[in-house]
Amino acid sequence: MVGWAKVRIAGTLVLSLLPGMAWGVPGQKKQNPDRPKLPYSMLGLHREDIDAYDSKAEPVARVTEALLRVNQTGWDLIHKYFPTLGTSPVGAEKKVHPEDPADRRFFASYANEDPSLSPMPLLCMIWSLPESQLSGPLKNLHDELVPTMALEDYPTWKLDELRKAVDKWTVPATTVKGVKYRTPKTNLSFKQALQLYAMTLALVRIETKWADKADSPPPDMVDFTNRLKHQLPLQIIPDGETAVLFLYRPGDVDWPLAKQEFEERADVVVMKRKGTTFEVEQFPVYLTADRKEWDPSWIELADEVNDTSLIARKYEHDWTRLDGPFLWFRPDQLNGEVVYRATVKFQPGEIMIEAERSIEHRGAVKRADRPSDYDPGKMTAFSPGVDAPAMPTDPLSVEPVVWTEQFNSLKWPVPYFSNGFRAWCAYGRWTTGRTDDGRTWVVVDDDRPRNGAAGSTVR
Repeated sequence: MVGWAKVRIAGTLVLSLLPGMAWGVPGQKKQNPDRPKLPYSMLGLHREDIDAYDSKAEPVARVTEALLRVNQTGWDLIHKYFPTLGTSPVGAEKKVHPEDPADRRFFASYANEDPSLSPMPLLCMIWSLPESQLSGPLKNLHDELVPTMALEDYPTWKLDELRKAVDKWTVPATTVKGVKYRTPKTNLSFKQALQLYAMTLALVRIETKWADKADSPPPDMVDFTNRLKHQLPLQIIPDGETAVLFLYRPGDVDWPLAKQEFEERADVVVMKRKGTTFEVEQFPVYLTADRKEWDPSWIELADEVNDTSLIARKYEHDWTRLDGPFLWFRPDQLNGEVVYRATVKFQPGEIMIEAERSIEHRGAVKRADRPSDYDPGKMTAFSPGVDAPAMPTDPLSVEPVVWTEQFNSLKWPVPYFSNGFRAWCAYGRWTTGRTDDGRTWVVVDDDRPRNGAAGSTVR
């Protein structure tokens, strides 16, 4: 009986190879053991699994849609008076000085080139211009912006007031991942879209409907809305002053340090005014995340094309970059080089933009402390030759040493060194944080409880 079993197994293996041998079909790829899985006996998700997922996805969806509507209606308003701004050029970009190969400046249609191409920097500049020096379409656009850009203090509104106001300008919708939320109505003006975005931020910040349904720790909506509030209209920029915007759209990711090491991207846009001319500089900022949880190793390119693990992720209460932004505060970020410079000149009846863009280089970033309020005025660009380039995160997660007792009969204390002590020996610090040279971010995990002999000491 035993011999027959062996032959049967061997025969099965040979037969399983025949299709591949005959047709060149590759064998089935071994699945990553960390990939989320559903139990065989599962009939469907429980309500608490769905709620835990929606407590993260629903606020992200409604804020993102409100922001996209602001960008869309903002450009619609600009195009009403300047149809060529905010559009891609036909053919090659026109050089400012084509006779000088060293001069890389070109005539642009954008004041900034963040991934979402926000119109807010340009709108803030136009809003700040003195009406007496304007004429024609520029004056008409300025006059339409003046009553639009000033917003009420929505964070002081009560929760019920915000819910009713947001519901008035939104309709029910469902995301591709099955999350129910409310999306802006299609006929909103720029003024209404801007007010809705500001109200949505205030609402998401204090919403209580997910309080008893979220995981622990729950998503940090105060941190999330702090990232988004700095692209609301600024106060009018006085002559000679500087204003800074933090442009963030949830879900924009890039590889600032190493290939396939994803971080969320935002952009800092610095605007310096001199009369009716603005000098603009833009540099990217990358918001670090818990890579083990948010960017796990089991995610492959095929998952980005065809998301087959969604139900399993909901079942296991996972939240990854496939689902949305990292929704918890981290103390550090990566600041990149200036990648776009523009000179925006406002003449009586026209807008002229001369710009220069730089190629973004992977690794050309510095590690910096992240302001808890995301104030972009506290953020500075990476300066090559001045700032130390950031190094990939080096998680110091050291398992307690297992000592083999040479004499099993002896029960003397076994030396043990904590993760904090090991971090100090290797990097000169006991706790999670950045090394003194600014090049490495050290993560010191909690020590595992260990089964040792009575009287064992920790040094």
